[in-house]
Amino acid sequence: MNKKFFTTLFLALVAVAGLAQDAENGLADTYWRNDKTGDWLIGITEKQVIYDNLVWDIVAQTEAKDSYTLSISDGTTIKVGKQKKGQRSMTIGNQKPLLCSPITTATLPDYPTKDLRTGFVDNGYREDDSVTIAGWFRNLSGEGRKLVIRYNDIIINEWVDVDVPLDAQGRFSITMPLLNSMEVILEWNEDDEYATVMEPGKTYYFLHDGKTGQTLWMGDDVRVQNELLAVKMNETSTYVNKTPLGTLDAMKFWGVADSVRQVNDAGLEKAMKEHPNLSQRFIDFKKGYYQTEQGRDMIQAQFFTYPPYQLPKEYLDYVGREFWKKAIKPYTLYENFASLMEGYVHIHEPRSRRFFLDQIVKRLEQEGCTVNEDPQKIAKTLINISEMMERLDVLDSLGCDQPVREFTLTAKLLELIEHNNEPLDALAMSYVRKHVQMPVALAMVEQQNEKYRLDEQQDIANSSSLKSSDDVAGISDGEQILRKMTEPYRGRLVLLDIWGTWCGPCLEVLSHSQEEYERLKDYDLVYLYLANGSKEDAYMNVINRYNLVGPNIVHYNLPEKQQDAVEEFLNVHAWPHFRLIDREGNVLDVNADPSNLDALAEQLERMKSNHSK
Repeated sequence: MNKKFFTTLFLALVAVAGLAQDAENGLADTYWRNDKTGDWLIGITEKQVIYDNLVWDIVAQTEAKDSYTLSISDGTTIKVGKQKKGQRSMTIGNQKPLLCSPITTATLPDYPTKDLRTGFVDNGYREDDSVTIAGWFRNLSGEGRKLVIRYNDIIINEWVDVDVPLDAQGRFSITMPLLNSMEVILEWNEDDEYATVMEPGKTYYFLHDGKTGQTLWMGDDVRVQNELLAVKMNETSTYVNKTPLGTLDAMKFWGVADSVRQVNDAGLEKAMKEHPNLSQRFIDFKKGYYQTEQGRDMIQAQFFTYPPYQLPKEYLDYVGREFWKKAIKPYTLYENFASLMEGYVHIHEPRSRRFFLDQIVKRLEQEGCTVNEDPQKIAKTLINISEMMERLDVLDSLGCDQPVREFTLTAKLLELIEHNNEPLDALAMSYVRKHVQMPVALAMVEQQNEKYRLDEQQDIANSSSLKSSDDVAGISDGEQILRKMTEPYRGRLVLLDIWGTWCGPCLEVLSHSQEEYERLKDYDLVYLYLANGSKEDAYMNVINRYNLVGPNIVHYNLPEKQQDAVEEFLNVHAWPHFRLIDREGNVLDVNADPSNLDALAEQLERMKSNHSK
């Protein structure tokens, strides 16, 4: 007997138990569907009623010959008729009686009729739109558990986690911004994930009952949500991200990607035969998911081929024709589209700078922007603007519509600000506002720019943490440079961090520095930071942003040749690079990565114990 048999048997027992409870204990722990529409209409517990996306207390209940009258806390009266052939009539307030059946399966059964509607809400990507999600993780231990609602931000192509508080009974309610219709994941303490789709302006109610084993959606037009829970298929993926870098054969991968999608499409066809009333929106959503996923995987292959960022013309034409031009709207609907969009634009961008300063000035003037200063004096600004121009030219060549133009241009701008570690000036921002007009996109750029502008305003130039390269002037040997810098700290452990303002992983580690300082405060560490290839303004801005100053913190921004000498001595080939230096100034071959603070703390504890013996 396999797992499927036991699952079927369990659900059958749950169904029998549910009907038995209905007969023996009244209506407690029963959930009812509207037989006409097929939707979950009402849930009745011992003390509450779930109805209209809310939980109401039962303030009074009477029974007469297997019929019930419930009065709930909003003043509504619910009349439940006698059970006949497993069905009951439900009269809620002044509404007409509805014939209902108990839900005895783990998810909502197939809907009774076909729904031929197509498409999902497209609100034009409004920053002021939202969705309301309420629910109940019922009869489940809430101790140590949490709910996270996750969605992918199409502009930065990163998952956003929204922590949702639960009450003592496992109930929750949240209204959160929703840019447009999109995939959303409800993650219950990393144990269970419920992937679904949500539309702006709607209200949903989610139930997972640990006692009955049931998971249901109630709310505004939740048929697709319930079908996504109920109809499971054996889906597969190409998993391009597991391919070793530089080893992927694009043409072979094309064949694999096609075959994977065919398997998934065949699985959907099988499900459609087994569930003939599946809604057209569910069918279209799944087909669109497979299409977008294949497009994402095929364009991401550019990062795994050798040489990278090159794909055969026939291959790239296929991606453009079948996935880029056929992209499903709204673009937020599938989280995979963000990677498809990013990769497709990226592979069409020039690999070297296209504009000279005078050309940038000329183009600005053609677009109505006057440049009054000497181009050489504002070269940094003009180079930033040229990067915007290059992306705009690529977007025009690809025939992108306005939303894609604004999403991808905004992504470029955010990347530019973060990479430079300094804000765009007034001229660059005026050019931004000319080309980014979607309120939510422009707001992201302005907020990011303001954050970096505030970093610049903080004056740490006189901080004792900032050391001058004069301290090691005239020394060319990397080992000697390092020993000279650490000489004042003999008798203490030194944690060396070699980083760069241009290095994303470096900045990610630095963003957790305050947590690191607090966690390791008992080990009398000196933090020595050496910046690789970092311009002074950007270098200072990073130190400001993450508050990397203090009595036990030291920074050097060495001349290029001295930095190279130190890195050659330490055999540095990737950044960030971490090393521990002992109390005598010797570089140790031990784990020094603060990304894993527990492991680093254990290492320091061992060294502390050995030193005290």
